[in-house]
Amino acid sequence: MASDIEKMEDNEWSFCSLWTAKRKAGCAKALVNERLAGDYFFNRASVEGCPAGEEKKIGRVFWEKGMDCYLYFRVAPQSLRVVDTMHVLQSAGAGKGGNVVQVERSGIQTWVDIFCESFGVPDWKAEVKRIVTRHFAKLTLLTGYVDDMPAGCAALYKENGLTGLYCLGTLPRFRGKGVAKNILLHAQHMAKADSAPLFLQTLESYGLLDYYKKMGFKIAYQKTICQLSSEKMD
Repeated sequence: MASDIEKMEDNEWSFCSLWTAKRKAGCAKALVNERLAGDYFFNRASVEGCPAGEEKKIGRVFWEKGMDCYLYFRVAPQSLRVVDTMHVLQSAGAGKGGNVVQVERSGIQTWVDIFCESFGVPDWKAEVKRIVTRHFAKLTLLTGYVDDMPAGCAALYKENGLTGLYCLGTLPRFRGKGVAKNILLHAQHMAKADSAPLFLQTLESYGLLDYYKKMGFKIAYQKTICQLSSEKMD
């Protein structure tokens, strides 16, 4: 039987695969979408459990497209440059936030606009709209409001008996007004109602770990994100 960590890993990989194309090189595997340039959440590779030398094989998948290769490890080798740490947290709370609605198809564009502005990726709009429209039935998109103004976004993805919370963002002008808090509480309530425990990820570089702990999340495990240099492998 799969452990909770394995289920969370599978949920995360499956969600990211909706945004990317799957690639393999020997034992190694990767998710690639060159239209989401500069990203290392969706664009990623894994060589854990593979023999030495697989890094270069999977790296070429990215380098041939002019992209950087980022590898995720639960135990990172000392030979690679660490760029970030991802903390994976499970919800230990349950609440219900106000001013949050589940998005219908007619609201996809608004959700996309919030997502792209929140994460500072305006050039992604067409690709993000294509992805969430194509996979709308597999996702639960949430929009948070301040009064009547759309202000925040998130996506819930249910698989393996778990609910992953992804794409949590707030428009800059509405930050500090409880938008993310309401979305998190709403997601906790939905996950509890579905008997599919909630979890999420946060990057060390975001500096939000203490915030999530205050919201009732506990660290389950963490991963190290390393950048693989094409020069280093030549």
